[in-house]
Amino acid sequence: MKRKTKNSQKQSAVRPAVFLLLAAAVWLSGCGESKEAKTARLQGIEQMGAGNYGEAVASFETALSEADGIVDAFELDILQYRGEAEYLLEDYAAAAHTYGILEQVDGGKAEYLYYKAAAEAMSGSLEAAEADYQKAGEAAGISEEGKSAAAGVALTALSEAAREAKDAEKAMAFCQMALDSGMAGPEILNQMGLSLMEAGRLDEAVSYFEQALSQAEGETAGIVTCNMAAAYEKKSDFSRALELLKGYQSAYGSTPEVEKEIAFLESR
Repeated sequence: MKRKTKNSQKQSAVRPAVFLLLAAAVWLSGCGESKEAKTARLQGIEQMGAGNYGEAVASFETALSEADGIVDAFELDILQYRGEAEYLLEDYAAAAHTYGILEQVDGGKAEYLYYKAAAEAMSGSLEAAEADYQKAGEAAGISEEGKSAAAGVALTALSEAAREAKDAEKAMAFCQMALDSGMAGPEILNQMGLSLMEAGRLDEAVSYFEQALSQAEGETAGIVTCNMAAAYEKKSDFSRALELLKGYQSAYGSTPEVEKEIAFLESR
């Protein structure tokens, strides 16, 4: 069974839970901005909430073009939304560009470099991503390095990119960095499980999937369940793998891939 990650399952309606800007960004009125700019910004936020990321990017572009051209809090807010929408759209090169602009014009904040590193990693530019992650840590300072939500996003992406490059040891190292910094969330635990599975360390992989599943909710829990089933299948524990996939099917519905896998396991 093919292992699953958040970013590889767009077709099964799994959206990567990334930056939380939608909830955290300041609701700015943009007092000196045009009505058209404000309307386009609000439209983009609504489109993001509906999962229409391409339309949202277009709306944020309109908002920027209709703004007064002075880079202030209003423009910075739009750029943050645009960067998130581009990432969720999986236009990682565009997201990296947007976060690069933010880092340059808004005081070199570490969070922008972390998000830029995440986008670079997902676009396959692992070397550039590692360099920006290091710069972000320097900007954050030793006491805060690796402790922010943005750092967790970056390390998760770096781990996934390393694993996709068939470097399981480096992928595990990125996961361990996150865990050592107190970021033991379901995404990084899932990544550690996948990396261990890639390295053939199946019992350890199952242990991390179990930890991830104890914290995960919704779609993330479904992804982890499928990954754990894949690990048990590799362990030749077909009954446990079948039990997990039937549980997934009951909780989240079925897909042709899941049905095919269940049929295979039932034949063992």
